[in-house]
Amino acid sequence: MNRIRSMLFFAILTGLVIGCSDEEQVNPEDSLVSYVEAWEGQNYDAMIADLDEESQAELEGLDYVLQERMEKVHEDLGVQTIQVEFESRDFEEEEVDLDEVEELVYPVEVQMDSIAGDIQYSSEVVLVKEIKIDGDDEVEEWKVAWHPSHLFMGLETNEDKLDISSEYPNRGEIFDRNGKKLAVNGEVYNTGFVPDRTEDFDGATAAYAELLNLDVEEVRRLAGRYPDNPDWFADIQRIALNDLRRDQLLDIQGVLLDRVEGREYPFGDVSGHLIGYVGAITADELEERPGEGYNAHSIIGKRGLELELEERLRGERGVTISITDDEGNVKHVLKSSAPVDGENITLTIDVEMQRTLISTMGEDAGTAVVMNPTTGEVLALVSEPAFDSNLRYLGLRDPRAEGMDNTDVLFDRRFQNRYSPGSVFKPITAAMGIEEGTLDPEEVLSIDGKQWQPDSSWGSYEITRVNENVSDVNLETAMKFSDNIYFARQALNIGDSAMEEWAELFGFGESLPFGYPLYTSSIANDGLNSDILLADTGYGQGEVQMNPVHLATLYTMFVNEGSIVNPLLFTSEQPGMWKENVISSETAETVLNTLISVVEDSDGTAYRPEANHNRSMAGKTGTAELKESREVTDGEQLGWYVALDYENKDLLVAMMIENVEGRGGSGYTVNKVNEFLNRIGNW
Repeated sequence: MNRIRSMLFFAILTGLVIGCSDEEQVNPEDSLVSYVEAWEGQNYDAMIADLDEESQAELEGLDYVLQERMEKVHEDLGVQTIQVEFESRDFEEEEVDLDEVEELVYPVEVQMDSIAGDIQYSSEVVLVKEIKIDGDDEVEEWKVAWHPSHLFMGLETNEDKLDISSEYPNRGEIFDRNGKKLAVNGEVYNTGFVPDRTEDFDGATAAYAELLNLDVEEVRRLAGRYPDNPDWFADIQRIALNDLRRDQLLDIQGVLLDRVEGREYPFGDVSGHLIGYVGAITADELEERPGEGYNAHSIIGKRGLELELEERLRGERGVTISITDDEGNVKHVLKSSAPVDGENITLTIDVEMQRTLISTMGEDAGTAVVMNPTTGEVLALVSEPAFDSNLRYLGLRDPRAEGMDNTDVLFDRRFQNRYSPGSVFKPITAAMGIEEGTLDPEEVLSIDGKQWQPDSSWGSYEITRVNENVSDVNLETAMKFSDNIYFARQALNIGDSAMEEWAELFGFGESLPFGYPLYTSSIANDGLNSDILLADTGYGQGEVQMNPVHLATLYTMFVNEGSIVNPLLFTSEQPGMWKENVISSETAETVLNTLISVVEDSDGTAYRPEANHNRSMAGKTGTAELKESREVTDGEQLGWYVALDYENKDLLVAMMIENVEGRGGSGYTVNKVNEFLNRIGNW
């Protein structure tokens, strides 16, 4: 079989042959090509225009409009593409005299995609010769005789109907590493009223509305929508099985609760940002997904992993396509497929550890990542404040939003965003400098005073450090005291080009290979185009923006002999390295030893003698200042702390708390991480 392009060539060639005869003739295949092009383009009006008079008269007598029926059938079947093939004929070779022929039959092969898979079938297109009167002339035309199989295979008469029935799959479920349910197919309560079971309808509906934070007039409208049958149950709002308001609802006269199928999120706000929720598909979402098997009643992932894993979770619906007669009797089944349930997915997350981490953070806004630095498994991934997936799924107002001027903070996935890292970037600068050969860990720099600039070309701008009482500074000293001037000078020694190259090696500007989409980290907006920007970058200020998961992942090179682990979110993924031997094992050990000093030496910024978590931790603190300009002296501060167990090499925690100004800066975050470590013990 030849495709349309080939057919057009043969059609033109045939036309030329015929055109050489004494009397000019119309090429019948011109009409066929026109019809097929309209068929493939699903241009139903053009198809009808190519039909012969008898077909058009027959179709006009039907109780439906063919164009609308064709469009609906193909829409219901999710048909995106149609291919129609026919073999062009050489009438001269066949010795066919078109003057003597009234009709021509062309076998066609039809192929279309659909929600039931690929569909292929054979049909025929019959061309009929018609003579039109144009003034005093007779004009010969070739038109198509309609057949229902041009709409879909198996249709034999115009009265035949296509019946499409669906059997829907079970949505895949999500579990934590220990098999605890995070998103499952279960039950919810359908709550509502039986009006004749309450003596005070207005009072009962008012109490119901207040308890669920609903509009009372809307509650009354729904509760009373069966005025002729006040003994009927009028459903109003669904709630989760673990909703603490259940018993209070049952205390309201006339309220009934009925268990129905629904999506359950047993850990609510503990996993809200990560898991997300599902909901009814919107018109816009339906329009964006033509041919994917969704309909107006579909449930679809709205946020979090429910959205990101939609294709894996949703499964495939079973479809049966039958031909029925005008009385609804099945004449034959054309195609049938069984539903395929969605994939069940197990995360590396330990939801109880996640719950403990959230409890430790308390009312603070921030984010935290807990990872096994050897395997890359992410054990907890937190963004606070959060929303309850059950409330979002059920369309209930979140009590946390009450009194908030801007409720967007509840939906801000902080672990997905980028932030200024501050001094937690210094170990990365150190690794760059040692590898580049510009930083000698043993070299002592003489640094006097609290502020520094290389020369007067910087104008009034100076680098400021916290501890001005230490003058002789090597790498370990600089790391323990978090000396901005030392790392600014090291960045200048490294140079802009080398620092940008190292940033690229460390994955800046590159998508992290992680099971949840994250914003990429960046070293600078338009390159390190000034010495001041380069110097500021050395201690994690300037324009550096880092994603928390990326930051945690980079720290794994210090316990993996210079290789950066591949962060994992799904237990089905195999552990491995994202970037092999990005720095030498010697450099990794050198930097790690300075991080141990930060925690274990009495003058280290993370030293806490009262910590009793019994883990051997190395780490780095960082207070990132968010200023609109260098001239601003006060601004919001982000408190960072990255800590890792350097002996067991099984735990790494990266935490960022917002608005730590006046609360001890990064020291506040150090205390939070130590509290978390104390609470989880050996886990």
